[in-house]
Order: sequence, then C-alpha cells, then structure tokens
Amino acid sequence: MSEKKKEEKYIPFVGLVDDYVGRSAWDFYSWGHMDIGIAAFLVFSLTITIPEFMYGRGASIIAWWMVFLFTFLVAILWELLENTLIYHWGWRQRGKDSWMNALWDIIFVTAAGAVMWLFEFLIRELWGYFTRWFYIVGAISFFIILICYVVGFYITNEITKKSRKARK
Repeated sequence: MSEKKKEEKYIPFVGLVDDYVGRSAWDFYSWGHMDIGIAAFLVFSLTITIPEFMYGRGASIIAWWMVFLFTFLVAILWELLENTLIYHWGWRQRGKDSWMNALWDIIFVTAAGAVMWLFEFLIRELWGYFTRWFYIVGAISFFIILICYVVGFYITNEITKKSRKARK
C-alpha cells in the first residue's frame, strides 16, 4: 500500500483537526456526549429521589441500575437520531459519524452515567449526605464538562486554522 493510501486511511484517536471531527474516537463533541450522560442520569434519578423525598426511603418504583440502563438507552437513541434525522434535516454540517466515533460517543454517555451513579453511591449511601448534594455535584460536573466542550471547540478551530494555513 502506498504512503498516500495509508495517509488517507489513517484516522487518529483524538480528532484535533476539523477533518477528523466525527471520524476519530475522541473529538470536542465527546465532551457534549458526556454532558448528555450526566443530564440523562440526573433526570432519570428524579424518579427515585422525588418519591423518596415525599414518602421516605424505599418509596421509589425503580432501582438505580434502571436509571443507568435508561442513560445507556439515551446514548443509543441519541446516536441514531444524530446520524439519521438530524443529518437528514441538514442540521449536522460535518456529515455522519464514523462507526468508531458513534461507538465511542455511546461509551462516553454511558461512562458519564456510571460516574454519576458512583457519585450517588458515595454521596448518598456511603457518606450519608442529603440528596441535594448529589444534584449539586451533578450540576457542577455538568458545567465543568460544558466548559471543557467550549475549550475543546476553540482548540479544534485554532488547530484547524493553523494546519490549513500551513498547507497553503
């Protein structure tokens, strides 16, 4: 295989240049997928914490593993929606995700949900703090990851500008 064909097939693990966004396993959108996982877990966890707040411990109708399962299902549904309808409607300028990127996006959503489940266990069950601390930690986590998304977007755009300028 010629060097040119190898170069065309090579996709880095981290897509720091716009050409690899949506094709690499990790790009700045990965931060957004982590935020989806955090938000989904927090929203679904309300089905446990609201009944517990109103009626006491054990009043919830679902278990924490189901909240995690719903978060995983959100990851799959989001990737399907993102790469079918959103792409079809023209709201996605970069084209469809590669299979590797879509798989890693699902992993990132699921991993963020798992981290939130760990936070729930540590804060509520192990340390015995009130539920509000779990949601405070979740909100702080969400905004930290959102800031990482914005920084990643900026870095990707700057590196893309520099690489395209160097090619000319």
